[in-house]
Amino acid sequence: MFRFFLLFLWANIDNYYYTFVLLMIKRNVLFVLLIIAGAISTHAQRIAVNNNIAFDLMGALSAGVEIPCTKSTSLDVYGSVRPWKRGNITVHKHWLVQAQYRIWPCQVMNGFFFGPYVHSGEFNFGGQAVLFTLLKGLKQKRYEGWLVGGGIGCGYEYALAKHWNVGAEIGVGYTYINYKKTDCEECGTYYGYDDYHYIGISRLGLSISYVF
Repeated sequence: MFRFFLLFLWANIDNYYYTFVLLMIKRNVLFVLLIIAGAISTHAQRIAVNNNIAFDLMGALSAGVEIPCTKSTSLDVYGSVRPWKRGNITVHKHWLVQAQYRIWPCQVMNGFFFGPYVHSGEFNFGGQAVLFTLLKGLKQKRYEGWLVGGGIGCGYEYALAKHWNVGAEIGVGYTYINYKKTDCEECGTYYGYDDYHYIGISRLGLSISYVF
């Protein structure tokens, strides 16, 4: 009987091993998340939600959140989405997520700040010119693809009231863009895939924030 038990254990040892490894990974991940949550909750006495007016002017929806990490740093994450298009020829659809680690020389969420940022998203542009155009010929052709990149930005936030801030920011960096090109019309001529390496302004913000 004991011999059959050993044979059964040997035959299933791989399953038990992988189960044990998965349990250890889950436990360690949970432990790390608890440490991060505890560290954030220790410093996150002020949390801000914000809206980027620059994206509103393009007809997009945007929202973000900023959480203090230490007494002089914070993490700002915001997203923008524009899921609709204007017609068969004019198209402007996108989603974008950006995250920035901000360093505040004076006080968190007040005054001058700077720091690195990363971004990623997808787009479908055509039939119109876009501010700080990354791709040539947007009025004649349609570009659909994705992008990823990063850079460094700086800005300033001013406290209007106890819970309200306004701010402005600009950032310069590198963005890798992968896209396919077609005519502006639906079912237009397909010109294939290509990529583009952009260096320049890639973060622009005019925001209003509510600080809890």
